[in-house]
Amino acid sequence: MRTLLLLGALLGLLFAVARLFGARKGEAPGPFRIAIAPLSQAKAHRERVPLPAGFTFPNGIAHAEDGTLFVGSIASGRILRQAPGREWSALFPGSEEIFAATSLRLDAPRGLLWGTSPDVMGLLRPDGSLGRRAPRLFALDARTGAVRRVVRLPEGAMPNDIAIAPDGGLYVTDSARASVLYLRPGGERWETYVSDARFKAEGAGMASVGPAGIALSPDGRALAINTYGPGRLFLVRAGAAGAAPAVSEVPLSRRLENPDGMRFAPDGPLLVLEGATSSGDGRVVRIDVLGAAPGPRAIEVLASGLESPVNLTVEANGRGWITEARLRDRLLRGAAAKEPGAFWVTSMVVGT
Repeated sequence: MRTLLLLGALLGLLFAVARLFGARKGEAPGPFRIAIAPLSQAKAHRERVPLPAGFTFPNGIAHAEDGTLFVGSIASGRILRQAPGREWSALFPGSEEIFAATSLRLDAPRGLLWGTSPDVMGLLRPDGSLGRRAPRLFALDARTGAVRRVVRLPEGAMPNDIAIAPDGGLYVTDSARASVLYLRPGGERWETYVSDARFKAEGAGMASVGPAGIALSPDGRALAINTYGPGRLFLVRAGAAGAAPAVSEVPLSRRLENPDGMRFAPDGPLLVLEGATSSGDGRVVRIDVLGAAPGPRAIEVLASGLESPVNLTVEANGRGWITEARLRDRLLRGAAAKEPGAFWVTSMVVGT
């Protein structure tokens, strides 16, 4: 009986080889098939894409439909561009007017690359003070890098992240004033879209940073907002005509550790970066915030061990690009910390 089993196994192996290389001499091989691991198995794989020497502390990141990446520096306002298969090139050199790029979002229909420019490198000074340059929002021509718009923020505001509405309107998180600001298409005057006492952050250093990441849901009906210091997550839905937006907190299985950049994955869940200043274990997590299931939402860790992940962009095929700012040592030790010798962006599968 054992001999028959061995013979059967051998015949099965020969049959598989015949299918691969052809059953007879001269027969064309059968088609090659690559097994694709489920996301739960493939999600941990990630690749670092080095940034050019001299480009420090990447933060803002965006992509175009053709796969072109844009990456901005929080330290200088420099913005790089990389087309598929090409080397990095300079889109914008940074200037006295645009000195940081904490967020980058592409408004493809209008050809504009929007960014926020707060003087946040002041957080790295020994006394933890902000810089004196007034924060602003800017727009570059996404093709040439020419400055198209610069809009100053209200006094006391600290613009952090951006969400672009289909009509070109802009939602911007204000980390200092517990609110989300809104700029109408073509407008110059800021409006407070929503302000909520639950957005407030109290404490010293980075614990004082409130609303950080923002993401517009795929149906355009809700904004997801997180608070960096408190580690809370909210959904904001537009009210009826003349009514204030409705704010609801998303119940979570645990508090997030310094949540920052966010985007909705193509398959629906919200992707959140945890900067993890205290533990140093930066993570990419996925949360089903729009589902109807009751109770606290599970936080699924897609990747860990990242170095100060701050922002991300997600392609339609589910591939995400993440900036790792490598800021933790500077945040903890101030100007005494040594600047890292290399920076990169990280690529990984985050959705289906």
